[in-house]
Amino acid sequence: MIEERKTLLVLNPAAGKGRGKKIVEGIFKQLQEAIVDMDFIESENPSHLFEIGKDAVGQGYRRIVTIGGDGTPFELINGLYHTGKPAEHIELGMIPSGTGNSFLRDFVEISSQEIVRRMLAGEKRQVDLVEFSYRQDNQHITKYFHNILGLGLIADILKLTNEKLKPFGPLSYSLAVFIRLFKGMANRMTISVDGVSHEMENSALVISNSKFTGGAMKIAPMADTADGKVDTVVFEQVNRRDIINIFANIFKGTHVDHPKVKIFSGSEITIHTDPEELLMADGELLGYTPLTLKVLPGELTVLV
Repeated sequence: MIEERKTLLVLNPAAGKGRGKKIVEGIFKQLQEAIVDMDFIESENPSHLFEIGKDAVGQGYRRIVTIGGDGTPFELINGLYHTGKPAEHIELGMIPSGTGNSFLRDFVEISSQEIVRRMLAGEKRQVDLVEFSYRQDNQHITKYFHNILGLGLIADILKLTNEKLKPFGPLSYSLAVFIRLFKGMANRMTISVDGVSHEMENSALVISNSKFTGGAMKIAPMADTADGKVDTVVFEQVNRRDIINIFANIFKGTHVDHPKVKIFSGSEITIHTDPEELLMADGELLGYTPLTLKVLPGELTVLV
């Protein structure tokens, strides 16, 4: 059985074109009966999610259950960690209702009922959290991600998806890849992984704590959410044809066998690029390089 903890159930009504409201209707009574001390709130926007996380400890919550996409726990976690590690440990439940729902695919079939069942059975796991810093408006910003960080091409694809292709649902990411390919890439990168430096040109990369992104794209098949490391998947000196060939195998995870795909695993990473590159983390667009990050092993307790 699930432990008694003051719990906050948070619905992001914007995720998945409102899918979360239907999910709440199906599970709310079940959760209310199983969790004695539970409050419910519907978020108004991403900054509200941040504020909910920021205030959670002071309001006595020791468990937060989100209903939304990958960006919903991202905002809440960054609220919780707005001044560093929170004074009290808070468990996180994630009930998927977004477009991609990538993170949970490492652990379970994507089904709200199955995840609720496992959560109420008291199943939980420790997963790594990643602290990272970047530049925004001439300031250095520190945030945290639990799933994935994309740089350059990957962030551009998300930007295109969010701005123009969301109505296509799960197909939106795939469409964005092909549309973005016409622009090509021209950059230089210096990537340092645990002190070892690598020079790259005309490249793109993702830094993965878990295996999936964009729904069922198995971008980092060797990633482990509890190994104290992230996998940096680099697409080095790729042209349009290379990207198409790589993308054709990305849902199976066999794209890593392509000669222009390299993977670097480590716990501390710095990246400098010329020109600066746009960043995204857990489905949220952020600022620009340079980037530094470090893994916080086993920092999060996830109910799944």
